[in-house]
Amino acid sequence: MIRKVPKIGKKFKLDIGCGDKPGEGYVGMDIRDCGQEVLWDARQGIPFPDESVDEIRSSHFMEHLKDDESIDMLQEILRVLKHKGRFYCRVPHQSHPTAYYFGHYTFWNEWRVEALNRMTEPLHPFIIEKNEQEGFELIFTIKKL
Repeated sequence: MIRKVPKIGKKFKLDIGCGDKPGEGYVGMDIRDCGQEVLWDARQGIPFPDESVDEIRSSHFMEHLKDDESIDMLQEILRVLKHKGRFYCRVPHQSHPTAYYFGHYTFWNEWRVEALNRMTEPLHPFIIEKNEQEGFELIFTIKKL
């Protein structure tokens, strides 16, 4: 359900799995009703047209998806991103205990991100921006070329 149709205009930014705190300037989308603009299960796709989003962020969402759902989600993100659009993803690093919370189905580290780049049909070049094994987070991005 989309409570308020976001203006897809000059600069459209989407926060997938935002919970009750979408990033500033982002349209929030989550499966749980936290009052965000878009109440939606992202596993069903992203309810926006091809190449309509300038920037997507996801913080502590991807680990809740299974392997095949993760690949589907990344393909869907690439579908809606505009040319030169960016995707920022923050996940718990596999070496930290928080990675093993109930409800986490995938475990992320630098090798997993690198494996995305080595797929037989690569999705896109994923770049690790920040790898804080001690600080528990792994942040990776893609820029759609």
